[in-house]
Amino acid sequence: MSLPKEVLVAGGGIVGINCAVELQRRGCSVTLIDPRSPGDGCSFGNAGNVVAGAVVPFSMPGNLLKIPSWVFSPYGPLSISLRHLPRLAPFLLRWLKASHPANVRHISRAMHALHKETFNLYLPLLQELGETDLITKAGQLYVSRHSHGADGTTLSRVLRAEAGVRVEALSGGQVQDLVPALSAAYGSGIFFPDNGFCANPYRLVQVLAHAFVARGGTVRRAALVAVERSPEGGGTAILESGARQRYDALVIAAGVWSRRLVSMFGARVPLEAERGYHITLPQSGVHLNLPVTNCDLSISATSMEMGLRITGGAEFSGLEAKPNWHFADRMLKLGMMTFPGLERSGAKQWVGMRPSLPDGLPVLDRATGDRNVIFAFGNGHYGLTEAPMMARLVTALMMDERPSVDISPYSLSRFNRAQVFPAMHPLTEC
Repeated sequence: MSLPKEVLVAGGGIVGINCAVELQRRGCSVTLIDPRSPGDGCSFGNAGNVVAGAVVPFSMPGNLLKIPSWVFSPYGPLSISLRHLPRLAPFLLRWLKASHPANVRHISRAMHALHKETFNLYLPLLQELGETDLITKAGQLYVSRHSHGADGTTLSRVLRAEAGVRVEALSGGQVQDLVPALSAAYGSGIFFPDNGFCANPYRLVQVLAHAFVARGGTVRRAALVAVERSPEGGGTAILESGARQRYDALVIAAGVWSRRLVSMFGARVPLEAERGYHITLPQSGVHLNLPVTNCDLSISATSMEMGLRITGGAEFSGLEAKPNWHFADRMLKLGMMTFPGLERSGAKQWVGMRPSLPDGLPVLDRATGDRNVIFAFGNGHYGLTEAPMMARLVTALMMDERPSVDISPYSLSRFNRAQVFPAMHPLTEC
């Protein structure tokens, strides 16, 4: 088959811009379209964690049983709108299916395939662009007030061991030596030496977008509303303004808005807008050399260029609901419990919508009947980590090459299989 010359990438977040840069590097003429500027969506406000060692799914056995306590606790990390619950129910049922131990192992291996090379892909690119300060392999710390409380379940430890993820157990003074700002109550922890963080996720997208444009790429502030498919291959994108743009190939990497876009190709996907909140403290009085996750309180803290960012919690209420700023207030209180010296002045709140799928894996697949339309979305909590590998895999599909990893776990067809629900096991994960 002839390789595509004109490629349209719909989506200006971290996954979309990585796809645009990689396709351009391989010789395609690429146009990136998004109604907003690159990085203005979910990529603007994420936790900044770059987690090569993340191999434990959120759909662990027993987590579904914890939903009531997560929702009704005053400091609980989960909110579900009653109005949205009927629509969310199928998502939760698929989450239950994903939590079967056999499925968890399958998901864990697929996570590892997307995560393990993230630094090897990011760092050379950033060195080439002269932006080596943006991503640092500094490690990551999980902490708990309870002995071995950060270790997770037996199954989570097995998953890490099977993937070869390096983990170091810490106790007492070791935790405090690593992060002196922590409350003395946190006397146990685990350290992931091969994880790290991004100093400014929004600036990362902007840097990549600037390099993309400087090398001849085009960024258009526009919304894709329809497509006309051509019998000869490729098609024409119809934009909200009425403008039309011909393409040889199309990549849909539009985050939570991908659900509507893929429906134009007859695809249905159980994609949910999982709202995430952050609070950024420009003068916190706390500086961390590495990201810290408080397993007891379900928050993560990272020192960035803008100050200390604290994230945590998830809200399922649909695309149109108003923000629930309770989560931002909650994170500030929990941050003060974690870091006693925390200063609250100048706190800035933010909300964004993660594109989440029930098994925690993204969609990476071709459109049925149109091999030059590729879906690449649904990275949930791991978009920053997974983006460079997603871009390599998208490009391999576009160039009709053999992908470097097995991409079958990310197939859209996985959601069309018969639902078989396992027994619920009383296991939980940090």
